[in-house]
Amino acid sequence: MGASPVFKAMLKHGFLEGLTLRAKGKVEIPLPDDDPLCFAILMDIVHGNQEKVPRELSLRFMTVMAILVDKYRLQVCVSEYSDMWMDAINATIPKTFTKDLAHWLCVSWVFRRPIEFAHVTRIAERESNGQDLDTFSEELKEELPIPDRIIGMDASSNHFPPWFINSSADTILERRERAIRHSFDILDRYNDMLQSAALRCTSKRPESHRYTCNNVLMSSLLESSTTLGLWPPPDSPYYELTFKSVAHSINQIQIVSFCSHMGYTNQSSTSHGVKAEIGSALEKVKTRLSGLNLREFD
Repeated sequence: MGASPVFKAMLKHGFLEGLTLRAKGKVEIPLPDDDPLCFAILMDIVHGNQEKVPRELSLRFMTVMAILVDKYRLQVCVSEYSDMWMDAINATIPKTFTKDLAHWLCVSWVFRRPIEFAHVTRIAERESNGQDLDTFSEELKEELPIPDRIIGMDASSNHFPPWFINSSADTILERRERAIRHSFDILDRYNDMLQSAALRCTSKRPESHRYTCNNVLMSSLLESSTTLGLWPPPDSPYYELTFKSVAHSINQIQIVSFCSHMGYTNQSSTSHGVKAEIGSALEKVKTRLSGLNLREFD
């Protein structure tokens, strides 16, 4: 049991188990909450019974294993096997937000797999609605060992734990909320820009035409944004919205210039480049949602 700091501490003099061990030479430790099959596999790993250790495990079984490994702090001891298990199921890692995502987050965190961790957290950042990242597994009826400092906290909470105040690493929910806010800020910025004195229309026609063109651009931007439910922007923390859904809606905005209405074909685009610039700015926001760096949380 020396491989586990938890058992090692339990068997010291100050605990009943340790006193019993020294008095009788042996001790039985009841573990009613632990899955017996998973625990047996862990004991085979600890005691070097390699031939008894399975080479492949399902995601569900690996999640149960991760719970025990975290509980007894056996990450180093099982690392050779956990890498083998993870490699065996890597082809099934989700490409979008699914009910299994929390299990993948759990195993990639506990077994210290930076690539899978970044992949899973990137999906969560882009596709979570802010209320669907739960560390309680309905399938296992058990809490998953995923720290709050990874997922984040309810934005409506006024209680800030020490890790939140002292941590420099962003959480999934922080990055999600910031990306959605920046997406709405892009629309706000272009709305302000089209109301300014700078004219987007590059037509050689009279200045009155170019002013009209700017107004038509702004009106079409606001009208389409309103129709799509993007304007006025909602308040944070944007529950029920995902970055993916907001970005998709923004890309559906129809922005049309007066030049286009009049059938003038000597312009570079129907929106004098406004729609392309919004799309480019949005893509930069998306690129920043690249998942979390596992090493920042160690």
